[in-house]
Amino acid sequence: MTSNSAINPYDAVAYPGHAFSQTHPSRLATIAHFHGMNPALPTAMRVLELGCGRGGNLIPMAAQYPGSRFLGIDLSGDSIRQASANAAELGLANLAFEQRDILQVAGEIGRFDYIIAHGVYSWVPDIVRERIIALFGELLAPQGVAYVSYNALPGCRLRDLARDVMLFAVRDIEEPRERVRVARAALKDVAEASDADSFHGAALRQRLKQIEELPDNVLYHDDLNPGARAFALHEVLSSAERHGLQFLAEASFPNMYGAAKGLAQQMLDRIPLEQMALREQMLDLLIGRAFRETLLCRADVSLRRGVRPGSLKPYHVAANARQAPAKGDEKPGVQRFSFDEGIQLAVDLPLCKAALGILSTIWPASIAWDELVERACRDAAAELGPDRAREIGRLDEALIAIFKAGLLDIRLEAPPLTTAISEKPAASEIARWQASTSAEVTDLRHRTVQLDGVVVRKFVSLLDGSRDQRMLLDDMNAFLDETRRSGISLPGLPERATAEEVAMHLKDVARLGLLRA
Repeated sequence: MTSNSAINPYDAVAYPGHAFSQTHPSRLATIAHFHGMNPALPTAMRVLELGCGRGGNLIPMAAQYPGSRFLGIDLSGDSIRQASANAAELGLANLAFEQRDILQVAGEIGRFDYIIAHGVYSWVPDIVRERIIALFGELLAPQGVAYVSYNALPGCRLRDLARDVMLFAVRDIEEPRERVRVARAALKDVAEASDADSFHGAALRQRLKQIEELPDNVLYHDDLNPGARAFALHEVLSSAERHGLQFLAEASFPNMYGAAKGLAQQMLDRIPLEQMALREQMLDLLIGRAFRETLLCRADVSLRRGVRPGSLKPYHVAANARQAPAKGDEKPGVQRFSFDEGIQLAVDLPLCKAALGILSTIWPASIAWDELVERACRDAAAELGPDRAREIGRLDEALIAIFKAGLLDIRLEAPPLTTAISEKPAASEIARWQASTSAEVTDLRHRTVQLDGVVVRKFVSLLDGSRDQRMLLDDMNAFLDETRRSGISLPGLPERATAEEVAMHLKDVARLGLLRA
């Protein structure tokens, strides 16, 4: 951080830039298609990102889809210079970065199939907010999708209790480092001195715990920006409607109101599916949502709402599932599966057990619906009854229920990755490039994953498709020898690599979604 913040706070303090999987066009295209649209496929599309920063989100997309075109715009000159240098180093001719004020962007840049504005809307002046939505209306292709994220009401009112404390404490401080230091100290003092049994004191303590885990640059931009504000969904949609747009869905789709139960669910069920924006707004009031990632499309697009039998058939399916031990009182024939965040399902339907077993084996790769059904039928053949069509229908019903719970990923096009270890395995170009300087790399699902140590980083950087496992072993040992000769001391550095370790690293890299299909 520096104190030179006269021009742009993002030049003074760089915001961390990485991939955001929820913004990836493959995901947006799938959601659009699910709602009856005819979206551009990621292999041939135009993408615009407003507030692109250093290109951490766009660069992996451009590398993944050389037949598509990408444009990133940001007001920060430092960010654009770094983004452009990175794109040039990678030789990405399909990607451009421009330092521009959003207020000065106009129709001459053309139409786009996907427009992304992540982490911008809540943190800019009102005139810029309105211009972002106006640009969606002006630049979006007829079947295009716009993504906008923002702090949401009513949930952010609790967050603002802590912001009030911090902003008051730093009201006369401009230097970024000092603002962050004073803000953290002030919130800690006030939270600990407040009444722990009061609503206010509990909210301050909860936010203090969250802020303790935030990097300084994130706290500086997200919480110490005095002009930042949160919005109710209906406010954003009112602006969208003025510019010929409508609510499509949330990027977290499917959001089938899993957080609403009992009377809350009954309230939502009384609102027709055709009034999806109203249902979403009511859900926010019921659960106190604090952040939204809203997708918009043109108002003249006819949308199909709801999930029905057969809805998953056009897609490639994936699930981060693992077989889990059965509980002691479980009835025979039940298989438990563990999903993200510790969620577990007990499954007794033979075809569903077989399908989830397949998905657990191939994750993070996807499989076409028809192929999944065929493989599951083969694996569960001994348990299937005579009515195959009926059993497949029951599988469809079960997987739709899992999909509604947010545990099943679907894609119109499968991510270009594999978990199979080829003779000369190749990691993505982006992952290899990132591994040379950082422990954080972007996988082929557009997620940020962490590499465990310098040895693994070196291993990933060697996976360019030119080496078999014997050559990888030789090069890893050459790296270890060179590191020791240079006098560099690295904790946990092994004396020698083994063939078993190379095979283990390859399995780990595949499970991280870094190997190209």
